[in-house]
Amino acid sequence: MTTRTVEPLRYRDIEAGSVARLRQVVTALPDEVAVHDDDLSLTYGQFARRTAALRHQVAAAVVGTPPQQPVALLYAHGAAAVAGLWAGLTSGRPILVLDPRTPPARLRAFVERVDARICLTDPANAETAAGLVGRVIVDTSGENPGTEADLEELWTLAPAPTDRVVYALTSGSTGRPQVVVHDDRMLVREAWAVARATDCYDADDVVANALPMAFYAGLMAAVAGVLVGTTTAMYDIRGRGIRDLPAWIHQNHVTIMQASPAILRNLVNSGPDPELLGGLRSVTFAGEAAYGPDLEAARALLPDTCELRNRFGSSETGYCTDYPVAPTHPVLTGALPVGMPMPDIEIGIVDEEGTPVPPGGSGTVTLTGLNLALEYLGDEKASQAFTPAGDGARTFRSNDVGTIGPDGALRLLGRRDHSVKIRGYLVEPGDVDAALSALPEVRESITIGASKGGENEGKRLISYIVTSADRPSAAVARQYLAGVLPSWMVPEAIVFLEALPRTDRGKLDRAALPEPPVVTAGRGTENLSEWEEVVRALWCSVLTLPEVGLEDDFFELGGDSLAAESLMSRMTSELGVPASDAQTTVLVQAPTLRQFAERVVRTTDAAHQTLVPLRANGSRPPLFLFTGGGGLGVTLVPLVRHLPDDQPVFALQAHGLEARGLPDWSVESAARRHIKTLRAVQPAGPYFIGGHSFGGVLSLEVARRLREAGQEVALLVVIDSFPPDGKSHVPLEGSAVEKLRAAIGVATTGLRGATDDQYWRFWRQSNFLHLRYRGKPYDGETLVIVAADSEKKAVRRSWTPYLTGTWRLTHVPGDHMSILRDPYARKTAEVIWSQLEPAQQRRSRTPRRPREGSRPHLIRPSKAWPDQY
Repeated sequence: MTTRTVEPLRYRDIEAGSVARLRQVVTALPDEVAVHDDDLSLTYGQFARRTAALRHQVAAAVVGTPPQQPVALLYAHGAAAVAGLWAGLTSGRPILVLDPRTPPARLRAFVERVDARICLTDPANAETAAGLVGRVIVDTSGENPGTEADLEELWTLAPAPTDRVVYALTSGSTGRPQVVVHDDRMLVREAWAVARATDCYDADDVVANALPMAFYAGLMAAVAGVLVGTTTAMYDIRGRGIRDLPAWIHQNHVTIMQASPAILRNLVNSGPDPELLGGLRSVTFAGEAAYGPDLEAARALLPDTCELRNRFGSSETGYCTDYPVAPTHPVLTGALPVGMPMPDIEIGIVDEEGTPVPPGGSGTVTLTGLNLALEYLGDEKASQAFTPAGDGARTFRSNDVGTIGPDGALRLLGRRDHSVKIRGYLVEPGDVDAALSALPEVRESITIGASKGGENEGKRLISYIVTSADRPSAAVARQYLAGVLPSWMVPEAIVFLEALPRTDRGKLDRAALPEPPVVTAGRGTENLSEWEEVVRALWCSVLTLPEVGLEDDFFELGGDSLAAESLMSRMTSELGVPASDAQTTVLVQAPTLRQFAERVVRTTDAAHQTLVPLRANGSRPPLFLFTGGGGLGVTLVPLVRHLPDDQPVFALQAHGLEARGLPDWSVESAARRHIKTLRAVQPAGPYFIGGHSFGGVLSLEVARRLREAGQEVALLVVIDSFPPDGKSHVPLEGSAVEKLRAAIGVATTGLRGATDDQYWRFWRQSNFLHLRYRGKPYDGETLVIVAADSEKKAVRRSWTPYLTGTWRLTHVPGDHMSILRDPYARKTAEVIWSQLEPAQQRRSRTPRRPREGSRPHLIRPSKAWPDQY
């Protein structure tokens, strides 16, 4: 890559304005690429002409309109949008950038809020634009590049550095969108701050812009890339998703990536090839809290020379802080600081009265600088947040609460108002109430952000509504909101009240609102097959919902493209679904859980169908877990996720469950088969084994036989199983012919192939085997776990006749199946680990482990093993 020769952007360029700097870059780099997407690439010379042509169109259209009347922009994410943006910035009118993915009703409210009457748009969004404003300018600059006269106008009729150039919409504390006004100087200052002041990037870099330009960060990224002289590569992450991003980064030689922590987290979860990210030298992120574990996972994929940067800013101030994470930075834990102030920013922490707090104290964050936003348009009261600070500087009193640590870095603790982050988006609940107020039957409402329950599990929106409707419907209200608001602003739950609680002074009393309800998604949760249950658990995890039913729609539950990418990544990594089948397009074609579970299935190696490596590698001796009757090995994935990362775990399931095969006719024959499988993974003890439900009985027989063969079994774990007494299951009922027919069906279960009742038939077969089995006493160390909400708990605790060695009985929360699923799986795993770790430490003998990356179940067995097994 050749070095670009252009004067570096300097702080003094702020006073000259953005167009003077643009001209300097275009003059120095006319043949270098300024911006491109997959369909359009513009050199700086071409970019300037295209911008000039569009600017001329806009300037002609605004003749005769009020001087400060803004122009709206509505473009798809791409290179053409950047030229359109600069045409608006240089037109002499403030611009309002709109997001084509926002519902038209909300876009219309935005343009009415700022009194925009003209919209510059691309052909794809012209129809939408026509429904918003009276005059639409369709971008035809691709066919009609600018003339020399247009170019001269661009340079000579530029806005003054103090002119208003951007109206940035945000949500205010009253629920009415605020309009933040930027002058031209703020654009140049922002480019200097993000690139030059922090030595983050220069003209030789390729900067990926994957953030929508209607968002402040995306807009400023498009401005900064041009003013620095870089190549800006445009990637529509909401349209293309995460999966294609690594290859795109590699193909386009991207060196700088700007993202949010959520995007970075999903990029990691997609399991990218690190070589595709090898060209990155800096990844910056902002917009929400960043956590150490997420960033450590990212650091493991990024090149050793790549630097991470956590930043903090707002549309009122621009970026104000920077927290660099160099390759030599110690391991990151907890929430990251947002960093040290930029060289031209002073940070303060004040109390409610505006008095600075003592060092180390917490309070409202204030930011002082020369180039902050000018005001909130048309709102003098809100604009009081901006106050003079002397020497031309001003101070902005934010809604953020923070503290400054001993290292001088700012740490954010929350917000003063009630704004809430929903799936990475900052949402003002008042906007939801404003939308609800348009419904004639809604008398009043209040929307709040409530915790989803778990640590770092995020927030959800709850709307409390007083209505005059005879039969109020939460579904109808949600459907209405979905038509006027983005998906992330639609409440997960709606509660109808006779009246909103108020204080003695008549103010709304938020503290007296009823407790937020449990999310009630889950239509058709009964009679799920084993595979449907496994997929359901993963949907619940990805969507952070406690329940999902067979008829629930992924997108209606709040799933978006990032959640879809995360789901498909985990379907591959955790459930063994081929990557070629785990495509997000499947969700579009099969959006309900029932449809999706039918379309996306696991592939099984028929030769090793009973063994499911849940975590094949690790430094510890493996743990072997037997599934319940008809249970898939992947059912145990949630449990395994809560065990230490270096603990290998292998599940063993019934022969014939996922591939045709002769069934085992007894517990003893099943045990012999599974011992051969164990032998292939770990030739000699000590063994650590366990099982759930029928798998507990099976693991008992396996453990007993291993010990008879002279092998050590260090720990047996029985998880909510009936004892092997043959009394806990109902025998086959009916006439002799009916019993014979049922017995034949049980015996040939594995030969029938996959049918709708596949797992149910295997469960029935396990009951039949359990009924015939009579366990013998076992004198090894044993842990018996019983679910607190299981049926027949007293029977499940009755293991005394069969456990003659040291054994421990304990209870865990949940029922027979939920103890294997989140949130209860965490406690079950903790109980297992509390016994497993000491048992491992007491055994100094370490079994031979498979090599990293090898197929553990193909290791040849030891010849010393008794032939009868």
